[in-house]
Formats: sequence, structure tokens, C-alpha cells
Amino acid sequence: MNKTAIKYGIFTGFGVILYLLAFYLYDKTMMRSAGVLWSTMIIYFIGMFLATMAVHRNRKEEESPLAQMIATPFVVFLITNAYYALFFYWIMNVYDPELLRIHQELTHQEMLDFYKGMDIVAQVKKNKLEDYTPTLGATFFQYFKGAIGGFSLSFLIGLIIRRT
Repeated sequence: MNKTAIKYGIFTGFGVILYLLAFYLYDKTMMRSAGVLWSTMIIYFIGMFLATMAVHRNRKEEESPLAQMIATPFVVFLITNAYYALFFYWIMNVYDPELLRIHQELTHQEMLDFYKGMDIVAQVKKNKLEDYTPTLGATFFQYFKGAIGGFSLSFLIGLIIRRT
């Protein structure tokens, strides 16, 4: 199980990076858009699903234990998400300062739109663009926060595939 999950995690991670790079090369602003960033979850799901199916098929006639059916997609998710988080941090903070500026401006505007009509919008207006710079600490926090959703998705995938 571990070798399969690791293999699929690496391939899925590279798939996510290639997907984001395609948008980056086409239009930097588009690469940073919420639609593109959230659509990477389709790639995550495909990698997680295929890895779990591969492990399930290798069990032959035995019923796969639920823990294994959850662990496989979760390991794929964790590896893929590490690729995503480190790539996002690297491209913003090391490789392309222009993309960082675009990210800061878009994030500030998204925050203003999100809090529009609320009392906190006055505080958001005071924020500087530098406040939206991805830091290594924030990247790790987002990675671990994403693991909660990744576990939920892994649980669903494990339940579905185990029943097939």
C-alpha cells in the first residue's frame, strides 16, 4: 500500500504542478484565480481514486480493510498537497515577484469583497499588500489545514471503493 500511495502521490503532485504551470505560462492572473486553484482538486481526486483502486484490486478476493482504504488516498493527498504548497510558495516568493504582486492585489480585493458590508471591512482596508505575502509558516499552516479536508475526501473514497 505505501509504495502504491507514494508512487501515485508523486505522479499526482507533478500533475498538479504541470497543470498550474500551464496556466502560469498562459496567463499569470488566471493561474492565481480561485477557479484554477480549486480545480486542482480534480487532479487530487483522480490520483487518490486510482491509487485506492490499485490497492483494492491487488487484494484479490479478500475484502480490503477500511483503514487501508482510507490511508492510501490520504497519503496520496498529503504528498500531492506538499508539492502544491511548496510550488505555490516557491513561485511566489522565489521565482516570480510579479506573480506575488498579482497575488497580493487579488487577495486584498477578494478580502474586501468577502467582508463587504461587515464591520471588519474597515480593518481589511487598512491592510498593506505585503500582508498577503505567503510565508513559510502560513504555507505549513495551510498544508495542515488542508489535511483535514484531505482526510474527509480520503474517507469517502475509501468507503466507496471498499464497497465495489
